[in-house]
Amino acid sequence: MKIIDICRYIISLGLIYILFINYGKDIINTIKLVNIDYIILIIFISLIQYILSAYRWKYISKYTDLNISFINSIKFYYISTFMNNILPGGIMGDIFRIYHHVDDKKEIFKIGRSFQSVVYERLSGQLMLLSFFILSLGLYFIIHQKFIAFSYLFLPLIAAFYFLKYVFNNKLRKYIRSKHYGNNFLTVFTGEVFWRHTVLSFFVMMSYIFIYIISAVSLGVNIDYFSFLVFTPIILFSMTLPVSIGGWGVREFAALLISFLLGLSASVSISVAIMYGMLNLICSLPGLYFLLKLKSR
Repeated sequence: MKIIDICRYIISLGLIYILFINYGKDIINTIKLVNIDYIILIIFISLIQYILSAYRWKYISKYTDLNISFINSIKFYYISTFMNNILPGGIMGDIFRIYHHVDDKKEIFKIGRSFQSVVYERLSGQLMLLSFFILSLGLYFIIHQKFIAFSYLFLPLIAAFYFLKYVFNNKLRKYIRSKHYGNNFLTVFTGEVFWRHTVLSFFVMMSYIFIYIISAVSLGVNIDYFSFLVFTPIILFSMTLPVSIGGWGVREFAALLISFLLGLSASVSISVAIMYGMLNLICSLPGLYFLLKLKSR
């Protein structure tokens, strides 16, 4: 095991230890209130989520000259997510996806077809998550008449958008096209292809947010649904940071910070994050079956 992986284990365990020392009793009491009926609903939504995510990967891979069957895309998406939930960094499952579909195993980190398909698919989801958060936060400011905060958020973003658009059109586009992967990148992130996988990413992202909200409802938590809709993307984004094991610890600390914005007690907000993490792992368990079946061949 590498030193960096050991550090990730220490970070996850350390953060969780700190949280349980301070809020452990209340967290356990809250989780005991879980309503099983909502868990069944979450598992159903998760199934749709995996199908849409796998199809997004298959769709994008077509434009990186990689042919993946829909069945295989579902199997490997489950495997990838399961591995991301139990291994350090949150990207080991994606590396596995790349490795299994790359032509030359020694060139796994070269920007080939397999590498592009996985990176572009993940990027599509992250761009949607960021865009949704910015737009929903802007709406949140308007509804609560925080117009100064709204201007501080959007005026710099609008200026940055036009600046980046100018740089891309006049500088980067020509440079990107000069690279062997450039045309694939431009195809995936411009025009009709971009909007199609963006729509898929929107529904995938909403499924994540709905599962998080239902996780809160399953614990009997009285929540402001709109506020949860706005601030949940921060918690989801924290899970993608490659500093822990499956987002454990980092996700719960993000929930602790968000609790002050949502008007929840710290223990309740952390309990929701823990419940979400547990359900996320449970919903990915078919990946363990597919992985074992793959290894047995």
